[in-house]
This record gives sequence, C-alpha cells and structure tokens, in this order.
Amino acid sequence: MEESFLARDRRLLSIKTLKTLSRKSIVKFFVTLPLVVIVCFFPVTYMAYKGYKERAVSANYWDVVLLEFEPSIRGDIYRLIQTFPTGLTDKEEAQLTHFICAESQKYGCDPELVLALIIVESSFHSKATSSKGAKGLMQLLPQVAKALAQEVGIAWDEETAIYDPEVNIQLGLYYLSQLILQFKDLKVALAAYNFGPTYIKERIELGIPLPTEYAEKVLRRYHRLSQERSKEQGEPL
Repeated sequence: MEESFLARDRRLLSIKTLKTLSRKSIVKFFVTLPLVVIVCFFPVTYMAYKGYKERAVSANYWDVVLLEFEPSIRGDIYRLIQTFPTGLTDKEEAQLTHFICAESQKYGCDPELVLALIIVESSFHSKATSSKGAKGLMQLLPQVAKALAQEVGIAWDEETAIYDPEVNIQLGLYYLSQLILQFKDLKVALAAYNFGPTYIKERIELGIPLPTEYAEKVLRRYHRLSQERSKEQGEPL
C-alpha cells in the first residue's frame, strides 16, 4: 500500500512538472517568435517591397539600406531623391547620391545647390526631355552636351550618354562652373545656364536688365534646402 502511495505521488509530481514545463515552453515560444520574425523575415519583406527580391544576397542591398538611415548629408540627399519619381532603381539612386557628393566637392559647390538645380530642371526624372529638346537630370541641349563632353574628355553617344545620370550631372556641373568663372556671379551664371551665355552676354553689353525669374527660383530652392539641412546635425562630405 505504501509503495502505491509513493508511486501515485511520483506520478502526480511528474504530471505537475510537465505542466509547468509546458507553460514555460509556451511563454518562451511566444517571446521568441516575434524576434525570429523580425530578424529573419523583415529584411526579406523589405527587399521585396523595395524591388530587391532578386538581389537578396547582394552586399549592395545592405549599402542602400544603411544609406537610407544614415544621419549624414549623403543620407539626406538619398532620402530627398527618393521622394521623386526618378525612373531609377534604389541602387542607382544610391550611386547617384554618392556621385552628387563627389562632383559637388570636386567643383567646390554646395550639394544643396546641385540638388536645387536638378529639382528645378527635371524634378530628378532621369529621362526628362523639354519642349526645346533639353535632356536628362540637368536638362542639357544635345549640342551643348556634346561640346562639353569633348572638353571634359567623355566618349559621346547622344542616345545613351545624355540620359546617363552621372554623365549628365558631370557635364552640367562642369558647365555651371565655367559659367561662374565667366560671369563671376552665381545669379548671372544661373541665368546663363538657362538662357545661354551668348544671350546673357549680349544683354549685359547692351545694358538690358537680365531675366531673373529662373535664377531666383533655383536660389529659393537652394536656400530652403540649406535651411532644412542647418536644422539637422550632419557629417561633412
């Protein structure tokens, strides 16, 4: 009889222990499951949303993700570009961000001014074409772009090169830098960028007031971007 009671007690203890372990396992499961979902499935979901499903194992993907959250001027530029329908992939927009920073530094130009000029010219639409035939992000006329390409030493193929974002920006910034050197004034250089240096030079020689609407539009955008940037703490280029 005594052994029977002991056996029953052991059996009850075993059942109680199993129930306790079961409850703990359930708690652990529900605590662990969200972590597993976040760690394993969130990046995949994000990639699919951003169009990176086929490049899930690419290191470039993580570069883009990090850039989107980077608290620097590069991060600010990338996030700004993403607000426009550029016609580019996220990777291309990231490359464009780095190129804008590099070219701005090359010509000693504020990146916010470059951004303002591109926004006014094309709203960052890489395939933009005006009614007058100007093309690309910085809206260069084909004949002007071809001449600039020869000066800079870029092989020229109008059908592809002029719409290449990096080539277009390289030529556009080189052009603006030459106009600033020629006219010694940013506002006048911007007017010449829009109307052509010959037209602006003739008006100066004749004493005719220069058109200012375009330059003022670019500068307003430039100052707005600069003010927004000054409110944030960022890293230098």
